[in-house]
Amino acid sequence: MRTVELTCAIAFMLPLAVVGCGDAKDGSSSTPSARVPEAAHDHAAAPHGGELLELGEEEAHVELIHDPKAGSVTVYVFGKDAKTPVAVAAPTIVLATKDGPKEFTLTAVNPRGDGTADTWRGTHAGLTAEPLDGRIRVTVDGKAFQSPLESEGHGH
Repeated sequence: MRTVELTCAIAFMLPLAVVGCGDAKDGSSSTPSARVPEAAHDHAAAPHGGELLELGEEEAHVELIHDPKAGSVTVYVFGKDAKTPVAVAAPTIVLATKDGPKEFTLTAVNPRGDGTADTWRGTHAGLTAEPLDGRIRVTVDGKAFQSPLESEGHGH
């Protein structure tokens, strides 16, 4: 009986010891990473070749295609799997510009009768910046989310 208890204790503690190692490459200790291991991410890369941004804790995703020469973005909204299109009300982008924050609402590419869409576009002089400095706000299934316009290491 004692061997079973010891085996269970080791099996429980081993993942904690591995997580405690952190991500430091130089051998120093660091805070454990909050990133989910790539093996846990079974959704593919961004379907249209853009940047895939996570909303919430994998609750939804947006794919951002930025054309700095045209000063435009195209935004695709997806569900948890980052593949299934989700129709939403107009997302809003807030850009940090030299003149202060500038907010604008995107225009539906394929609007439904209720005004929602899964694809949105917008142009603005602030979108000529590279990289983008700002946030996108979007409501999915009644829940409001916001994400930086540039990935923060989501790993897609």
